[in-house]
Amino acid sequence: MNKRFLITVVALLSIFSLLLAGCSTGQSSSDSKEKKIIKIGYQKGNTLNVLKARGTLEKTLTSKGITVEWVPFTMGTVLLEALNAGSIDFGHASDGNSVFAQAGGKPIVYTASESPYPKGVAIIVAKNSPIQSVKDLKGKSVGISKGGNQQYLLAKALEKEGLAFSDIKPIYYKDASEARALYDSKSVDALGFWDPYLAVLEEDTEIRTIVNGENLTENRTYYFASPTFTKNNADLLKIVLDELQKSDQWSNDHPKEVAQILSKELGISQSALEVATKRREYGVLKIDPHAIVVQQDLADTFFNLKVLPKNVDIDSTIKKNPNWLPESVK
Repeated sequence: MNKRFLITVVALLSIFSLLLAGCSTGQSSSDSKEKKIIKIGYQKGNTLNVLKARGTLEKTLTSKGITVEWVPFTMGTVLLEALNAGSIDFGHASDGNSVFAQAGGKPIVYTASESPYPKGVAIIVAKNSPIQSVKDLKGKSVGISKGGNQQYLLAKALEKEGLAFSDIKPIYYKDASEARALYDSKSVDALGFWDPYLAVLEEDTEIRTIVNGENLTENRTYYFASPTFTKNNADLLKIVLDELQKSDQWSNDHPKEVAQILSKELGISQSALEVATKRREYGVLKIDPHAIVVQQDLADTFFNLKVLPKNVDIDSTIKKNPNWLPESVK
């Protein structure tokens, strides 16, 4: 009887120890939900690339026990796919990339935007081209990327002159290198191009700008995060955006240093990157009503061109008065 009693006591103590261990494990699991690594997706040649190179975000977060992991992407579409899959927490993409992601049902969150960059996109021709204006593009072939910032610029420029998109012959290219090949081989009458590759083309050969984005397109970059990250890590997101803002202000004051950083990353001339840097203004902005209207017009335009599979409602996706904006952005 005593032996059985001892066995029972030992069994009960074992069960009790397991329960305590389970409680302890649960507490540790809860602690582990606190973000210890933030994964940031970036594309070479943009603001996050500069932030990464300067290392200021790491310095701020190291004291809080948080590690920054930088994940490079060649295109914004792929970056947003990774964000949707949970492979990264935060990243940036163009205005066009974001409406396509939304149309595809990707649950991304607009957290902030960069300042408009209208001079960073243009429709150009060779200096000796007979094309002198947007009206002269009628019946001509224009190289653009489908759903890209140059297609939107072209559509708005044609509309302003009373022309339809169907009045030109679009020749679609996949990336900047393919676009440059189209131009160099004279396979198109005009080319839609963007910085910094536009600045490189200006440096390499004699071109004329028929129209740029001024008064037509804001050509913005947006910052995105996953719904889970914004919900559970608003304070961390606030730090990231604040450090981005500080880095942006530094970039405005140091165009040569920015060009040096990006030249190493992109493998293109520093002088061309200085041109591109000087014709833009860096700065993190909140998503205000104006930005929503502008982004909605881009979505509507692409939908009407039958490039966007379905139209989207930008306003419904924007959180009003978000708790992740730092004072520097407000």
